Amino acid sequence: MEKYKLLIFPSAQQDLKDIVDYVNALSADAALKLYDQIVDGIGSLGRMPLRCPLLKSNVLRAKGYRVLVVQNYLVFYVVKGSTVEIRRILHGRRRYEFLL
Repeated sequence: MEKYKLLIFPSAQQDLKDIVDYVNALSADAALKLYDQIVDGIGSLGRMPLRCPLLKSNVLRAKGYRVLVVQNYLVFYVVKGSTVEIRRILHGRRRYEFLL
């Protein structure tokens, strides 16, 4: 099985920090659990990045955007060759089209 390199953009790193900080204010245990789930999900993309669907938006689909769902959060990424670029991590209720 081919291994893909993971490249996490600064925007996605900041998104993850903001998410964990927000959830941590409510529950430290929940924040740690969510962090682990998101990081594990991202890690799994290094093995099978094409398993997640392309986005429905024609513009974002044309750019190769895929989405991994982790609880209420969406991990947006693009596969370029043998690299998986993690672009953003956003709450599922956000209007993400303008943020990607």
